[in-house]
Amino acid sequence: MLKLSNVDAYYGESCILRNLSLEVPEGKIVGLIGRNGVGKSTTLRSIMGLIKTPEGKIQMNGEDLIKLPTYERVKRGIGYVPQGRDIFPQMTVEENIELGLQPIGGKGKIPDYIYDLFPILPQFAKRKGGSLSGGQQQQLAIARALVAEPKILILDEPTEGIQPSIIKDIGAAIQKINQWKGITVLMVEQYLDFVLKHTDEINVMEKGEIIYHSETKKANAAEVQKLMTE
Repeated sequence: MLKLSNVDAYYGESCILRNLSLEVPEGKIVGLIGRNGVGKSTTLRSIMGLIKTPEGKIQMNGEDLIKLPTYERVKRGIGYVPQGRDIFPQMTVEENIELGLQPIGGKGKIPDYIYDLFPILPQFAKRKGGSLSGGQQQQLAIARALVAEPKILILDEPTEGIQPSIIKDIGAAIQKINQWKGITVLMVEQYLDFVLKHTDEINVMEKGEIIYHSETKKANAAEVQKLMTE
C-alpha cells in the first residue's frame, strides 16, 4: 500500500529524517510512536509533500509520489488529519465536511456512514466549527478527510488534548473505518495504550529512524515503553 524507502526530509537546512524506511500494508492499522521531536509528524508531512524530501521514494501501490504536489497525492487516495486538526472556525460543521469533497472536484455527497461513525456531527451541522470542543473538532476533521473515500487515512496525534470519553469514541471509529470500508490507517500517537489497543502493527521512532517494529499483538509493551522514555 504505502512504502517509504530511504527518505531524507528537511526543514530549511536541518535534516530531520535520514534514510527512513517504513511500510504500511494494505488494510492494516499501523501506529508510529516515539518521544516528542523524533520525526513522527515530519514523516507524515513528508508523505503529504508538505516538506522537502530530496532523497528516497514514497510509493503508494507501486507509484512513486515523491515529486507530486500535495493535491495530487490527495487525489491518489490519501486522507490526512494534521496535528491541530485545521478546522475552519467560522465555517459550519457541514461546510467543513463538504470541503473534503474538493479532491474529487467538489461534487458528490457526504457518505451516510460518516454520520454513523460520528452521530454527533449531524446534530451540530449548522454550528460554527470553532464552537465545538477539541474532541468534537477531531471527529469533524476525520469526517472531512473521509468524504472523498481515501484508500489510506493518515492521523497525526488523534487523541491530543481530548477528554477520555471522546478518545474511546475515536478509537472505535478508527477501527470501524478500517473494518467497514477497508481503509488502511497510519497514525502518529503518543498515547501508548491507545496504540496497543487499536493497531495491527507498531513502529517506534528515534532520531528520524525506526528502531522497533512488531505486530502489535506480539509487541512487548514494557520494552516499547522503555524505548519511548530512555
